[in-house]
Amino acid sequence: MQEGSSLVSVIIPALNEEENITAAIKTARREYREDEVEILVVDGGSRDGTVELALKHAEVLQSDRGRAVQMNRGAYAAKGEVFVFCHADSRLPEGWREAVIEALADPDVSGGAFQTRIVPASGILKLINKFKYPADWRILLGDLCQFMRRETFFEIGGYPEIVLMEDVEMARALNDAGRIVRVPLRVETSSRRFLENGPLRQWMLSFTLMIRYLYFGATPEDIAARYRSSREENQ
Repeated sequence: MQEGSSLVSVIIPALNEEENITAAIKTARREYREDEVEILVVDGGSRDGTVELALKHAEVLQSDRGRAVQMNRGAYAAKGEVFVFCHADSRLPEGWREAVIEALADPDVSGGAFQTRIVPASGILKLINKFKYPADWRILLGDLCQFMRRETFFEIGGYPEIVLMEDVEMARALNDAGRIVRVPLRVETSSRRFLENGPLRQWMLSFTLMIRYLYFGATPEDIAARYRSSREENQ
């Protein structure tokens, strides 16, 4: 894969993200030309100013609500050879495009994600931000900006359109399809859920729910019932 000639599509699912969407787009765009980076915001029915703000900087698509549904909608409209799926409250780091293309230059690599930095950070979050996580599919989650080749995405069949855990299933499928990687650059992701629930409590909840899903038969609906944010509950 040649760095200069590859169009990378950044697909951002959004729902009521007026506080975050502009920064998400701008950190994806940075200094990249339009023939280097395409940005698609896929809105799931926002009732705030998300769409109006996004239209100033990116192409906006409308979709039924649901992160997996929205990301699949974006992928089918995207023109890039590489897909990067970026949550609206995540920020791609400087040099992200080069890192993704370099990782995918290895034909054995099926996809990957980034390291993470949770912001703003306090308490246990400062410790978490120092971790360097391995390329284990069980922790290669969506807020780390999963990436893959276009052809791999469609061979896998896209994201399963389930209510939650679609990122876990995508990571599992990428792991089955080849070797997954975690590039060393850090995506900044919002600590709002940690702030809502308390850092340690949220970390323990996330860990427990993942164990239940992977090993004890919990369904995506079971997990979703415990993992709603205030932004979603108010709809």
